[in-house]
Parts: sequence; structure tokens; C-alpha cells
Amino acid sequence: MELVLKIFETLDITLLAVLQMGLVIVLTFILSLTLVRPVLATFQERENLSVKPLEEAKLLVDEADAKTRQYEESQRKALAEALARKRARVEESSRAERKEIESAMEETNRQIDAMREQIASEKEAAAQVLRTEVSHLSQEIAEKVLGRSVA
Repeated sequence: MELVLKIFETLDITLLAVLQMGLVIVLTFILSLTLVRPVLATFQERENLSVKPLEEAKLLVDEADAKTRQYEESQRKALAEALARKRARVEESSRAERKEIESAMEETNRQIDAMREQIASEKEAAAQVLRTEVSHLSQEIAEKVLGRSVA
């Protein structure tokens, strides 16, 4: 302790200055406990009330954007699938209609061929009947013109 007093004497520091320095340290400690820490806690609380909700809101907006993109992508996929199914149904019905048309055309062609054959046979029968009648009529006309029977 004597050494400390000697140092204080050399530096011209009195006991009153040491006491004042001790008092400043004690007051600083008390001030820290009673004023600085509560003010810092208030600042921290304000930051928690203002900055953190903003960060949470940004995260929520980002999540909403991601979900929106996902929803839009699923809508595009569903629309593409529905369009593909619709095209497949249209193509299938088109193929079925073509088959029906082809079968109707085949049936019509068969009926036309049958009618042509029938017409040809009726034509041939009519021609045969006309030949018979022509020969018979020509014989009758010849008999009437000549007035006698022609063999």
C-alpha cells in the first residue's frame, strides 16, 4: 500500500481523487444496471417488434409467391392434359366417323353394283322381249301388208 501511496504522491494524486474515481466506477455500475440495460432492452424489444415481423412478412410473401408459381404450374399441366385428352377424343371420334363413312361408301358401292347388274339384266331381258316382239310384229305387219301368211 505504501508503494501505491508513493506512486500517487509522485503523480500528484490525492486521496480525494482516488475516492472520486471509485465513486465514478460505482456510479457507472449503478447507472448501467438502472438505466443503460433497460434502454438497451427497450431498443431490442422495438427491433423485435419492427424488424422481425418485416422479415417474417418477407418470408411469408416468398412462400406465397412459391405457392402461386406452383399453383400456376399445376394449372398449366392440368390444362395441357385436358387439351391432350380432348384432342385424343376428337381424333378418336374422327376416326370412328371416317370408318362409318367408309363403310357407308362400301355399302353404297355394293348397292350401286347390284343395281347396275340388275339394270343390265333387266335391259337384256327387255332387249330379248323387244327382239321377240319385233320379229312377231314384223311378221304380222308383213302378213297384213302382203295379205297372206308369212312363215
